[in-house]
Amino acid sequence: MSNDILLAHTLLEREPSADLIRSIAEVAVRLHHPGLECPRYFAGLDLALQDEPPPFGTREYGLIYRSLSVEPKWMAVSLITNAEREGDGSKRLWSLAACSVDERQQHLLKRHACDESRHSLIYLSLLDLAFPGAVSPEFRVELRQLSPGFTMRQDLFPVPGSPYAKVPTIDDFLQMNIAEIRTAIHHTMQRPALAEHCPPGNQDKVTKLHDALLTDELAHIAYTAVLVDEIGRDADPDRLRALFRRRFHDFNTITTEELGGNVFDCSVACCARRPTCRAKATDAAPAPVLHQIGLGPQ
Repeated sequence: MSNDILLAHTLLEREPSADLIRSIAEVAVRLHHPGLECPRYFAGLDLALQDEPPPFGTREYGLIYRSLSVEPKWMAVSLITNAEREGDGSKRLWSLAACSVDERQQHLLKRHACDESRHSLIYLSLLDLAFPGAVSPEFRVELRQLSPGFTMRQDLFPVPGSPYAKVPTIDDFLQMNIAEIRTAIHHTMQRPALAEHCPPGNQDKVTKLHDALLTDELAHIAYTAVLVDEIGRDADPDRLRALFRRRFHDFNTITTEELGGNVFDCSVACCARRPTCRAKATDAAPAPVLHQIGLGPQ
């Protein structure tokens, strides 16, 4: 394990904070693009963290997560929601890659899409390891469909009906970057929370899967930061800073709304489409849904 990955692990043991957000971005860029400074990106990031401090950069955010994650039912459904979020994100990235007119950007987006497709399955593996036997074989087959199964060997195509079937912009890369940083912050909370539920014999496997997720998240933070900085070279500095503030404001609004429903990382329209969404994983949730993951009332 490299010194930078070890440093990332050390950072992720700290309480969420604006400094932690900045440090994770720095480590990611240094690990994957040593020597690059990305001045435009970090200037925009610093300003946004000052003017629009994110909820996921606060100690209270971690405390809320810990208070919810002690409940096995919530934790199990959170992993299913993570799997769905990664699968949805993979399809969006695949469509952006298919429409990219820049060969380098297309390759990076395609790789990112394949990573998230694989991450969807990793979260389901974490579910199997932390809550063995909780998911019926039939429901587990259904859950596997959350991943589109993209690989680098496949030809790109826009996903039918996707609003992301368009040429990617600096705005797209910035939104990806913020989302990946938030996901890395969530590793701070999910690792120890899942350890509380995981059988001791499965803990090493869970740690390896979490390490693989973190390695990919750092790579995603790094390449999107570099692209934002490169494309930002030709942007008006004031407009670029305003974009950073606006997108952090948007993410903060979404995060605050999710917290109101005791939800972390809820995917778009998840609640409307799937009864397994964490926003519905409460005592009021329909018993048949909870039985599907083996954690409902008997």
